[in-house]
Amino acid sequence: MVALGHRTRAVRISLPIYALYVAAALLVALVVGVGLAGRELVYRHADYGRLERLTTENYELKARVVRYHAAMDTFRTFLAATEEMDNRLRAAAGLYLIPPDLRQIGVGGRPMPDELASVDDLLRRTRFQETSLTEIEHAIGTQADRLARIPSIWPVQGWVTSRFGYRRDPFTGRRKMHDGIDIVAPYGTRIVAAADGKVVDTGWRGNWGRVVEIDHGNGLKTFYSHCRSVAVSVGDEVKRGQYIARLGSSGRATGPHLHYGVKRRGVWVNPENYIISN
Repeated sequence: MVALGHRTRAVRISLPIYALYVAAALLVALVVGVGLAGRELVYRHADYGRLERLTTENYELKARVVRYHAAMDTFRTFLAATEEMDNRLRAAAGLYLIPPDLRQIGVGGRPMPDELASVDDLLRRTRFQETSLTEIEHAIGTQADRLARIPSIWPVQGWVTSRFGYRRDPFTGRRKMHDGIDIVAPYGTRIVAAADGKVVDTGWRGNWGRVVEIDHGNGLKTFYSHCRSVAVSVGDEVKRGQYIARLGSSGRATGPHLHYGVKRRGVWVNPENYIISN
């Protein structure tokens, strides 16, 4: 019954049963639609996609932090071993050793978070280590240059027939100082520089015949005489083991050999005191 007004009569309306089902279905569809629309609205405002991205990023950051800590531990162990080896190298190079407390120099100042303090400490120790290694490199380089200028190898391969010291002169028969060593080898055998240095004399020198003289610095000079030929010139820089002449019998000699001498601050000394190779 439907009342159309205060003074009108009532009207009876009759609806088929399926209309009620349709109406109910429409009502359900409306409720579901409103629910979905509301969910979409909430989803958009809540930005679940961004939340998922942030969750993924947070997981990745945690994984990176774990790897970071592992790398820090590995580097800390490596740096400790390097510092220990550093002192061994310093001892070998003749440098003073660095005590652990000195390696901590620069620690202090404003407090920092643990992680930042740990990174700052490693960076500071690394810079300190770099400075120490540079000092070691310089010291070793200086010593290597000095060692390279010591006449420590045989200038020619052969047989020593006369050593440094007094002997009977083969020409006069008188006792006389022999200021070098005589090395016999086949005629034309290659003669090499006994150490790094600078050629200061070549050519003919009286009874010595053809000679080569090399200045090695620090008051050391080497002398090679009775050469058949000379392969270097005055002013040439030579390296230890470099070919400089060929063995001969020029000058006053009883046969092909090399007279090899060493001067220290102008005084002849025994060359075998410097030779360390067989």
